[in-house]
Amino acid sequence: MSLFGALTAASQALLSQKIGITTTNRNLSNVYTDGYSREAPVFADVPGMGVQVETVKRIFSRAYFKRLVDENGEYSQFSAYKNVLSQVESLFNEPMGSGLSDAINQFFNSLNDIAVKPDDLAARENFLAVAKTLVGRIRDTYSSLEEIETTSVSHLKDVVSEVNRLTEKLAEINKNMLLYKDSSERYNQYLDERDRTLKELSSLVDVKVVYLPDERVRVFTAKGFPLVSEERSFDLSVEESAAGVTVLADGVDVTGDFAKGEVGGTIAGIKAIEEFKQKLNNLVSTFAEKVNQQHEAGYDLYGDTGVALFSSDNGQPIDASNITLAFDDPKKVAAASDPNYLASDNTNVKNLIGLGDEKFNELSDLSFAEYYGTKIASSIGSEVKSVDDLLKASQFRLDAIEEKVKELSGVNVDEELVNLTRYQRAYKAAARVVTVTDELLQTVLGMVG
Repeated sequence: MSLFGALTAASQALLSQKIGITTTNRNLSNVYTDGYSREAPVFADVPGMGVQVETVKRIFSRAYFKRLVDENGEYSQFSAYKNVLSQVESLFNEPMGSGLSDAINQFFNSLNDIAVKPDDLAARENFLAVAKTLVGRIRDTYSSLEEIETTSVSHLKDVVSEVNRLTEKLAEINKNMLLYKDSSERYNQYLDERDRTLKELSSLVDVKVVYLPDERVRVFTAKGFPLVSEERSFDLSVEESAAGVTVLADGVDVTGDFAKGEVGGTIAGIKAIEEFKQKLNNLVSTFAEKVNQQHEAGYDLYGDTGVALFSSDNGQPIDASNITLAFDDPKKVAAASDPNYLASDNTNVKNLIGLGDEKFNELSDLSFAEYYGTKIASSIGSEVKSVDDLLKASQFRLDAIEEKVKELSGVNVDEELVNLTRYQRAYKAAARVVTVTDELLQTVLGMVG
C-alpha cells in the first residue's frame, strides 16, 4: 500500500472510530432515558480505504415490542377496571357495616315491637325512623353509583382525548422520519419516540400496528378501524345517550373495538356500574312492591286500608333512584288485618315480618337479603377478587417482557465502557498511523526536493 493509501485508510479509520465513540457516549448519556434503544455502529471493510461505518443501527426486537404492547394494554385494562369496581365495592361493604343488608334486617326487626304491642306509637315511630334510614341508604347508594359512573365517563373522555393526541403525534413522527432518513442519529431518535408513543397508546387502547418498509407505521383498532395512516390521524369521540356510553370514530360506533387498555377497562367498569344499578333497582322495586301490597292489605289506627308505605318522588315506578316514605304519621302503619281490633290485632304486621324470609320469582327465587348478599354484595366482591388476580398475573408478564426488552435494548454501562475504551484505543492507533504516515511523506518529499 502506498503512503497516500495508508493515510487515506488511517483517516477513514479515524472518522469511523470517532463515530463509535460518539455513539457510545450517546448510549451512556441515555442510560436512564425511558424507551431509549441503545445504538451500535456497523463497521464494514472497504477495499483500498480500510474500515468505515455503514450505519448506526438501533438494537431493537419488533417481536419483543409487540409482546410488550399486548401485555401493556392488558395490564392497563385490568387496572382501570379494578379501579372502578373497587369504588363500587366500597358502597356494598358489608364487613364495614356500610352496606344495605344491615338496614334491610333492621327494617324487618323493627316490626317486632309493633307486633308485640300494635298500638304502641313509640314502636311505630321507631319503625318509620328505621324505614326512613333504609330509604336514605338506598338513595345514597344509588346516587353514589351514579356519581362513580359520571366520574368514569368523564375520565373516559379524557383518555380518548389523550388517544387523539398520541395518534396525531404518531402521524407527525411518520412525516418527520422521512425527512431524516439519511441521518442515523436523528432517525433513530424518531424511532425511539415512535415506540414510546406506541407503548403509551397501547396503555390506553388495544391497537394493531403495521410497519411499512420505510419504518413508518399504520395503527388500527383491534377490529381494523384506522387510527393512524401514514401522515394522517383519525380522532375518536365519546357520546352519552340513554342506551349508555359509546366511542365513535367518524360517526361509527367502535366501542366494541376496545377491550384492552384504559379505554377498554373503563368501558367495562361503566357497564358493570349499569348492571349493579339494574340489580339494585330490581331489589328495591320488588321490595317496595311486596311491602306495599302487604301494607295496603291491612288497617291503620284510623281504620283506613289500602295505604302504601313507599312511593316515588317523581311519579315514576319506584326504584332505587326515587323511593321515598309515603307518610310519617305513626298511626298510618297498617298493623291490623281486622278493622274491629285496630289497637290489638297484629296479623298484618306479622305478615309484613314474614316477607323478610319469603323468596320471590322477581329476585331469582331468593329473599331480599339473599338477593342483596349473593347478586350484589358477594358478586362485586368476587369480581374484584377475580380482576385483582388477573391484574397480578398481568403485572408479572409485563415485568417479564419489559426485562427482556431491557436486556436487549437497554444500555449496559459496563459494556459501553468497554466499547468506549476499545474505540478510543483504535482512534489513537489510527491517529498514530496518520502521524507516522505524515512524517514519512514529509521525509520523502524532503528527499525529492
